[in-house]
Amino acid sequence: MDIHIVTVVVLIIVAMALHFSRQSSEKKKQLSGLSIIVKIKTLMSLVQQHRGLSSAWLNGDQSKLPILKNMEQKIGLLCGEINETGIENINVRWRGFLDHWSRLTRKSHDTDVTNNFKQHTQMISNLLYLLEDEAERAHLTPSAIPELPSIGFVWRELVSTAESVGQSRAIGTGVATAKSCSSVDKIRLSFLEKHINSTCSDMLKKLTCLEQFSGQHANLLSSAQDKMKRLINTIEHDLIQASKVSIDQNDYFNLASDTITSLDNIFNSQVEQVKMVLTQ
Repeated sequence: MDIHIVTVVVLIIVAMALHFSRQSSEKKKQLSGLSIIVKIKTLMSLVQQHRGLSSAWLNGDQSKLPILKNMEQKIGLLCGEINETGIENINVRWRGFLDHWSRLTRKSHDTDVTNNFKQHTQMISNLLYLLEDEAERAHLTPSAIPELPSIGFVWRELVSTAESVGQSRAIGTGVATAKSCSSVDKIRLSFLEKHINSTCSDMLKKLTCLEQFSGQHANLLSSAQDKMKRLINTIEHDLIQASKVSIDQNDYFNLASDTITSLDNIFNSQVEQVKMVLTQ
């Protein structure tokens, strides 16, 4: 065989090997990033629950204290798992969260309802940015995953909406525990209600899915929309407009939690689809 032909063949083989090696490395990076994102999202959910329960506790429901302590243990264990991924070497936001969480749990008895809500919300906002940063770093973007062109909405708007519901859960649980809705709480709840309603009527429709998930996707969207509408109605009539707040705090907490779960189910389905695309 002509030496030139041999050289060309060798170069083609080397180029193909390099291409597949880079492709394999990229897939590993994306799958690793996806795993970290799932952990961050789980952590956000736990901190959101902690915010809601601590709001009830600070409003006088002492039965929530042992539940809070158990949740703090879960959060501590999950933080250890996330540490093991090496994320602390990637993003300063993570170190900021750990420091903030440590200070909050040490001083939990010395805070008031308003400051407690503020501190939790700042930490969750930090985690929201961290999740989006990780999606960018791991190339989990629409340009990298064209099969799911709306994946950016999942990392931003969908997670942000779950946080709005989480905030309404914390405020509403506090209101239901205290049996009184202040003018400040009414303004906050009204703002959150509008955001949730906007998502219910607009953002969810923008989410796409793989063809084989179309049936499941439609059911998940329908369930989330139904629960958000019920929550919106409850916020409006049982909290904001009520002359006297009478809704049971546990009933309200569970309603808001079910709404978050319905949004989390959409998130988990999207993650499953991303994983499918990456492992094909």
